[in-house]
Amino acid sequence: MSSKRNNGEGSIYKRKDGRWCAAYYDQNYKRKYVYGGSRTEVKNKLADLQRKREDQQANADNDYTLESWIDEYLRMYKKNSLKPTTYGDYLTILDKHITGSWLGQTKLDEVDLDMLQRYYNEKTEAGYSAKTISHIKSLINGSFQVAVRRKLVNDNPNQYAVIPPKKRYEGKTLTKEEVKRIIDGDRSDELYPIVLTTVLTGMRKGEVLGLTWDCVDFENRKIYVRKALCRVEADYKSEDGHRHFHYELLPPKSKKSIRSIPMLDEVYRILMEQKDTQNQDKEKYRDFYVDHNLVFADKNGEFFPQRTFMRHYHLFLKRMGVSDIRFHDLRHTFASLLIDADVSLKVVQEILGHSTISTSMDIYSHVSEEKKESAIKSLGL
Repeated sequence: MSSKRNNGEGSIYKRKDGRWCAAYYDQNYKRKYVYGGSRTEVKNKLADLQRKREDQQANADNDYTLESWIDEYLRMYKKNSLKPTTYGDYLTILDKHITGSWLGQTKLDEVDLDMLQRYYNEKTEAGYSAKTISHIKSLINGSFQVAVRRKLVNDNPNQYAVIPPKKRYEGKTLTKEEVKRIIDGDRSDELYPIVLTTVLTGMRKGEVLGLTWDCVDFENRKIYVRKALCRVEADYKSEDGHRHFHYELLPPKSKKSIRSIPMLDEVYRILMEQKDTQNQDKEKYRDFYVDHNLVFADKNGEFFPQRTFMRHYHLFLKRMGVSDIRFHDLRHTFASLLIDADVSLKVVQEILGHSTISTSMDIYSHVSEEKKESAIKSLGL
């Protein structure tokens, strides 16, 4: 004989020995039982257990600091809904800007608007960019929204804080003469194939470093962008307090980023040479070569160590005698070359893999001085 289960109680039933019984799960999700001489007694015991759990949870909730709550918020509510790279970015923000700070160590239910505003003002005065501060605020805001739903706090004070407006970054670009200098540069340089391919395809850094040979179609002279090299951070820390990370080949940032890019002759030739050079490396280092099928890999076939790669990249620009620009600005350079050649923004969008044409228009709305002068002269007045 058993009774119907009500909200918050297990199934109560009478055992063969005459005692009443009900099962429940403890905080470690282990199945346990309570017994009594009557159904009412068992029901009351279950209610007592429920009250104790709620009291323990309330005490635990009151112990949250802002940093401990954000850590739980990320692990419980965001990890399975975010791309690994985005999740890693949030962990970095937590570690670098919140954990250990006076604000992060403040109890969650004591954080108010004045504290948050002072914290953002301090970040601004310390020289952090409006973009970085916006990312911090976004993380704190999301955590407070869930905290309100969890009834850990009554309100979200973060929504009222004021931060500096984000400024649109206008990327630097190489001139046509500088691009030509790279094309005519030392082809034996290890970074030459990567930089040339990037500046003449407009691929993002992760896309070019994650390019595999199965995505290079020599016959039809096309490159297919289907994956990107991403830095993925673990959500745990080692004993010294550092998070571990590794590199993975993951899908690009959006569906539009999955695309094909026609190969210019220069790109076709350098990738053919890269294939030959890599085959020589495989033979030379065959005892420890790990073949990930990467087009651009370290001597042992592994992904390029990112810090080392970027240091070598800036040295490469110096050797070429061109402007020292960010790696991402090679992409801006390629887009500018297309626009200066009167390629439509719709085509530019497709080649670059922007989600919408408005993104391309927003980033590349500027035109060269030469184009402006040409437009005015075309009036013929």
